[in-house]
Amino acid sequence: MDFFQWHWWAGAAIVLFILEIFVPGFFLMCLGIGCVGASVAAGLGLGVGFQLLAFSVFSLIAFFTIRPVLMKRMWNAPDVKTNVDALIGQRGRVTQDFDPGLRLGRVSAAGDDWRAECLTDRVLHVGDLVEVVRVDSNTLIVKPLGA
Repeated sequence: MDFFQWHWWAGAAIVLFILEIFVPGFFLMCLGIGCVGASVAAGLGLGVGFQLLAFSVFSLIAFFTIRPVLMKRMWNAPDVKTNVDALIGQRGRVTQDFDPGLRLGRVSAAGDDWRAECLTDRVLHVGDLVEVVRVDSNTLIVKPLGA
């Protein structure tokens, strides 16, 4: 039984498409598209050389055209906030009392303890909830939550 038949190529394509679900990067999907091209070539009765050429060409075309579009769409979405931008809007808990004159203290936010500055002159005590308004260098600018 010869491997280079259309149903083996189609089966390999289906397996690669299913495996793509579990492996990020869209590389296996490009190989699956190559298998579909080779399956078509085998279905047309072309020889092994043409099937391998079709597999290579279709895989490369998918790798250089479809994959960049999908990578940009899925992994570099504009609404994904990272680094300090992800802190803005998060809530934190005061870990060191704020001095009302200086408005400085410490806040635990996003699993880290930060130097913080309060927007108001209100006295904040350990355990009070605050919201991060912005980040200025290594200092969180916060506002108190609640009454």
